[in-house]
Amino acid sequence: MLDPISLLATATAVFNGLKKAVEIGREAEDVFGQLGKWAGAVSDLQEWMNGEQAKPPLFKKLTFSKSATVEAFDAYAAQVKIKEMEKTLYHWFHYGALQHLGRDGYVEFIQMRRRIKEQREKMIYEQIRRRKKFIKNTSDAALIAVVVGLGCIIMFHIVMFIVDRWPK
Repeated sequence: MLDPISLLATATAVFNGLKKAVEIGREAEDVFGQLGKWAGAVSDLQEWMNGEQAKPPLFKKLTFSKSATVEAFDAYAAQVKIKEMEKTLYHWFHYGALQHLGRDGYVEFIQMRRRIKEQREKMIYEQIRRRKKFIKNTSDAALIAVVVGLGCIIMFHIVMFIVDRWPK
């Protein structure tokens, strides 16, 4: 995962490209392609701001290149910048170059984003449940196999004991 400054720079660069595309009146596909890239960059940045970085190794000593204050300022600056960008996007849909999509276009965009986010969360939780169920079923099957195997071994030894002791 990249640091927040790089993520913010990426989001800003893509947004500036989006501004230029909107200003010169490019085709809708170009604008929506740029919007998609911007949304991906913002998503990565928000993921970092929510503290979803990679988990540190278990036994490695943790060192941090920045102080907590610097990291907090970086996160706050990123949050402010994202809000500004979303305001600009809102303005484009309502009054600017994307007005031809109508105000309903922005509302529909926001609803789609929420719906997709909810679907993804649902998929993640479903996957977690399926993993737990798989692990439980696998451990149950392994336990049953061990018990049956031990039972067979014990029965074999009992039968062999009886055969050895049987009068001839």
